Amino acid sequence: MAGRFAGKVALVTAGADGIGAATALAFASEGASVVLADINDALGEERAEALRAEGFQARYIHADATDEAQVAALVRYTVEQFGGLHLAANVVGDAHPDSAGPDFHNQPVEAFDHTITMCLRTTFLCMKHEIAHMVENGGGAICNVTSLAGMIYNGFGGAGYGAGKAAVIRLTKFAAVSYADRGIRVNCIAPGVTPTRAYYKFGDDYAKVLIGEQVVFQPIKRAIGCDEQAAGIVWLCSDDAAMVTGHNLPIDGGWTAK
Repeated sequence: MAGRFAGKVALVTAGADGIGAATALAFASEGASVVLADINDALGEERAEALRAEGFQARYIHADATDEAQVAALVRYTVEQFGGLHLAANVVGDAHPDSAGPDFHNQPVEAFDHTITMCLRTTFLCMKHEIAHMVENGGGAICNVTSLAGMIYNGFGGAGYGAGKAAVIRLTKFAAVSYADRGIRVNCIAPGVTPTRAYYKFGDDYAKVLIGEQVVFQPIKRAIGCDEQAAGIVWLCSDDAAMVTGHNLPIDGGWTAK
C-alpha cells in the first residue's frame, strides 16, 4: 500500500479509542502495518477488525502498560506479527478521579500515585522496550502524548496529572538527545480540548465546561478532533519531520499562545 509509511510497522498504545484509535487509522492509511494495544479487549478487537475490513494490516493485543512484562511482550508480539517496529505512539495516560481539581492538600496519595503511574511509568516502560528494539534495528520514530496540563496551569486535571505530563515532556526531550545519534527521533504532542471518554469520567458538568459549543479557553473556539491530534502524531513520526526531535507540539487551538 502506498503512503509515507509503506513497509513500516507501527505500535499504538491506548489504541482502542479516542486519540489512539484515530492514530492507528492514520498510520494504517499511510501504509503502515499496525498493532493496537489496550486493556479494553472488546473495543480493541473491534477497532482492529474495522481496520482489516478496510484492507489494512492490523492486530490487537491486550497490554497493561503499567506492567513491564506485558509491555515487553507487546513489543515482541509486534515484531513477531509484522517483522519489525519502526513507529510508536504512546497514548496511554490517565488521571484518578480523586486527584482532579485545584486543591490537592486533601487528596489521597494513592490517587496521586495512580495518576503518576498512568502518565509517566507507562510512557517510560513503552519507550524503554520500543527503543531497545529500535537501537538494534536501524532506528525509528516515537511520539508520546502529553497534555497542556504539563505546560500551563490547569485546575481541572489536578496536580498529579500536571506533574505527570510535565515529566513526560522532560522524558521525551531526554530520550531525543540520548538516542539522536542512533537514528531514533522522539517527540510528543500536547492536546488541547479533545473530546474523548476521559472527559466524561469526572462527570457531565466537567465535560460541559470544557467541550461546550465554544471552548472558551482556546482562541480557536471549538473542540479538537481526535483525527487532528493523530495528524500531528503522524507528521512527527514521518520523514517530513526528519529534523524534528525533542519537540513538544501543542495542538491546542492557540491556548498556549495566550
